[in-house]
Amino acid sequence: MDKDKLPEKNNEEKFLLKYFLRRIHNNETTQKEKNVIELLKQSYEPARGIRRLTDKGLKKAIARNRKQIMKEIGTSQYSKGKTIRRIPLVIGSSAAAIALLLILLTFPFTKDPSLTDTTAIPSESSSIEKQFTTGNDMKKIVLADGSTIFLNQGTTISLRQGKFNAHTREIWLDEGEAFFDVKKEASRPFIVHTPNGISTQVLGTSFNIRAYAQLEEQVISVNTGRVQVYDEKENKIILDPDYKVSVKNGNNEFVAGKTDAGNISAWRSGTIMLEQATIREVAFRLKQAFNITLIYDHAVNDNERIVTSFTLNTPQEEVLTTICKLYNVHYKRNNNRVELIK
Repeated sequence: MDKDKLPEKNNEEKFLLKYFLRRIHNNETTQKEKNVIELLKQSYEPARGIRRLTDKGLKKAIARNRKQIMKEIGTSQYSKGKTIRRIPLVIGSSAAAIALLLILLTFPFTKDPSLTDTTAIPSESSSIEKQFTTGNDMKKIVLADGSTIFLNQGTTISLRQGKFNAHTREIWLDEGEAFFDVKKEASRPFIVHTPNGISTQVLGTSFNIRAYAQLEEQVISVNTGRVQVYDEKENKIILDPDYKVSVKNGNNEFVAGKTDAGNISAWRSGTIMLEQATIREVAFRLKQAFNITLIYDHAVNDNERIVTSFTLNTPQEEVLTTICKLYNVHYKRNNNRVELIK
């Protein structure tokens, strides 16, 4: 089909198509959207052998796909010639884009050079606009909206193209731990994405997220305000101040409970709080704080948890002695290598 015979797409459809293509490329579609796309792919059967499509045929195909999408997501709010605005945001904003996407994938249209820049899908590496990383230090950054983020050691935060602007505030905590003090803007929710499809959304509040790859769970705790934590399967929980949720890596199980959020985020001033910590977390924190490699093998049960705290200025021997008392073990030290003995 020649480009001159393509019906004119309005600006909203162009935007939706570009938006949805980027979401597919970045693997950001929800499970519901994936299900809808798969159903459409299975049910859409263009006439065999057709390589050219008339304007009238194209318009009918788009309308047919739009109606099918409305049918699959269970809404009757579709009306010919009108923009869908009242259906849920995630599905509503992508319905027209899915229809156009299926048409474009099905028929080999001639490439329009004028659309090269606007329809190009960025690669994963180029989609990162700015990145902040810490090693053995901590860092404070201030975002364009005035929100402040404190980064703990071994932390990486990314800003992606088109995700932090006048309409949306989304950032990615790729690895590590960070404390967020978010400026309130009712029209622009602030969303932090962490590994395994977990997202934390707020309007204006302060909270802490721990998402180290070496640990078995992510922990989100709230200092002020209220946050909502959810996953790709639409499981969600709302947290008030001094509440936390632990999210198990692998099965994304949510376990919520009371906490002292001030203690959890006290790492900013050099205090390390071990709250119901497993031996894996204890070993991680000792390595992070003192460069101590803890060998525990079978001396400590992996499921046994302890509560204690120390500062970066606490003598190492005092820290090790306290930990051994809690686990009822002894330790043998050789430089920075410490072995726990039953």
